[in-house]
Amino acid sequence: MISLKRHRFDEELDRLLGKAEEIIPAEILPNLPAMECAPDVSDWYEFEGDLWKIGEEIRQCVGEYGLVFNNDQVRRIIKLCLDKRAKRGRQSFVMLLGRKVYHEYADEIIALLNDEDVDGQVIDTVCKMQAGQYVDWIKPFLNHRRTWIRNAAKKYVKKFQ
Repeated sequence: MISLKRHRFDEELDRLLGKAEEIIPAEILPNLPAMECAPDVSDWYEFEGDLWKIGEEIRQCVGEYGLVFNNDQVRRIIKLCLDKRAKRGRQSFVMLLGRKVYHEYADEIIALLNDEDVDGQVIDTVCKMQAGQYVDWIKPFLNHRRTWIRNAAKKYVKKFQ
């Protein structure tokens, strides 16, 4: 018998995932012009920020209930992660899987490594998954132009090499 706590968690997660799935555009939109404060970074579409916030709401929900995703929920999260139409809004969804309990899904997450919208989050997530089999894939990121991504790659390589 499913507990009331689990039932409430599942309902809230279903609501939030449905909300995220609904706001993804029908097609991949071009990148916006660069932000004034970061000339090498394109500005964010409103939906990207909205998606990112939903992923953060899910993270908080997980903390509040102290539960893990079931397989169907992980599948929906991965589907969102893989949907390039969601652009950088996927970052918070990639990070949702950064726990050892989701290790079996590492191959699906690492497939996003060369996606500039989420590459740093992928490195951090597979590190937290304890998925140490990707050292050769992550080594090229030791020279990434963004410091935080270089540092994530250093941490991963040091931990698993």
